[in-house]
Amino acid sequence: MSRVACLIAFSTLCFLSQPMLLAEEGSSAVSEKEVVFEDSFDGRSVLGDGYRVGSGMEAGWNLQDGVLFGKQVRDDHGSIMRKQMEFADLHVAFDFRFNGGSRFNFVIDDNNEKSVHAGHVARASLTPKRMMISDDKLGLMNLEVREKRKAKSLPAEQQKELENLLARTQASAAIHAKPGTWHHLELTIHGTVMTVHLDGKEVVSLDSPGFAHPTKTQFGMTVNGSSIDFDNLRVFATE
Repeated sequence: MSRVACLIAFSTLCFLSQPMLLAEEGSSAVSEKEVVFEDSFDGRSVLGDGYRVGSGMEAGWNLQDGVLFGKQVRDDHGSIMRKQMEFADLHVAFDFRFNGGSRFNFVIDDNNEKSVHAGHVARASLTPKRMMISDDKLGLMNLEVREKRKAKSLPAEQQKELENLLARTQASAAIHAKPGTWHHLELTIHGTVMTVHLDGKEVVSLDSPGFAHPTKTQFGMTVNGSSIDFDNLRVFATE
């Protein structure tokens, strides 16, 4: 083979190989699954049917140029937005951008579940530097656990049990979500396991029984500070 032909063959091989290498570096839990719901927030100025926002928080959410902007408008609570949908397992993905806001929670609820505060059964909580996931049904939002956490003092044995419970129902990891930059989050719940990928890489996973709560009714964001932006929401089939 001539020197020119060798150079051409080598260049072609590099060109063909590059996308495959990039795909491997950016791989995540996403596979070619059916999309059962998607919203790019294009072509409208309000969230519309199937969504709800918290009482007195309407001004905290607005759509502009196909982006959903969320900001805190009440001093006592972050701004709430929920997409109503019935499910057990969950596979959801969306883009987000810290744009001045300090934290957002991606919250999963069952509005009919009375053993927890406000129906909260699971969550992922993100700041620019850290991600935490929580089995809220058995942990933070369980009403009995909340009462113990509010107690000014507990017997040493009960305090230790509470600490162990919270440790079992939470997991966290350091992240770097650069403010002003779009990032891609993907969250799955499969049975008792929640896993979160950020920008194509697995960040944190936890196996905890409360994630398998069978009758979830909605999910969405709670935003603290001003503002955090969202786009390209998609829910995938889980079977």
